[in-house]
Amino acid sequence: MAVEPTRRDAARNRDLLVAAARRVFAERGPDVPLEEIAAEAGVSRTTLHRHFENRKALASAVLEHNVTDIEARAAALADADDGAERLFHFLLDVQFESPWLARVVADGRMPGTADLAARTAAALGPLLDRARSRGRVHPGVGTGDVLLTLPMVMAVQAAAAAALDGAEAPARLGTTRAILHRGLFTTEPPTAG
Repeated sequence: MAVEPTRRDAARNRDLLVAAARRVFAERGPDVPLEEIAAEAGVSRTTLHRHFENRKALASAVLEHNVTDIEARAAALADADDGAERLFHFLLDVQFESPWLARVVADGRMPGTADLAARTAAALGPLLDRARSRGRVHPGVGTGDVLLTLPMVMAVQAAAAAALDGAEAPARLGTTRAILHRGLFTTEPPTAG
C-alpha cells in the first residue's frame, strides 16, 4: 500500500516542478538557476533532478504542457466559427507571456520540439479548415503560415525590448497582433481590452 502514495507524491512533485518552471521561465527566462525553480515548487533540488535530468528535460516538460493546453483549447473551440482566430490569439498570448518559448524552440536542439510543433499544427488544422469553409481565412493560408507568425512575434518582442521603454512595448505588441491577424484572416482583429 505504500507504493501508491509514493507514486502520487512523485506525480504531484513533478506537476509542481513543471508549474513552477512555467512561472519562473515566463518571468526570468529559461536560464534561471534550477535551485530557484525547486524552491518555487517547494521541493529540493534533489527532487527536481529525480524528475528531470537537466534543464532541457525540464524545459521540454514545460513545452509539452503548453502543447497539451493548446490541444485542449483547440478541442474546446472545435465547433466555433471563429475557433482558428481564437486559437491564433491564444498562441500569441502564450508567446507574449513567455517569449523564451520561441527562442528555445528556434534553437532546434530541444528534444521533441518537432513532435510538439506537429501536434500544434494538428490541433490548429481542423480549426483552420472550418475557418476556410466560412471565408474567415485568406485563401492559401495554411497551418505553417499561422505558426510562422510565432518567430515573427519573437523578433518584434526583441526589438521592442531593445528600443522601447516599457510603456510603449504593449502598444507595439498590440499593433503586431492586429497586423498578423489581418494578414491571416478576413475578419477584424479583436480589440484590446
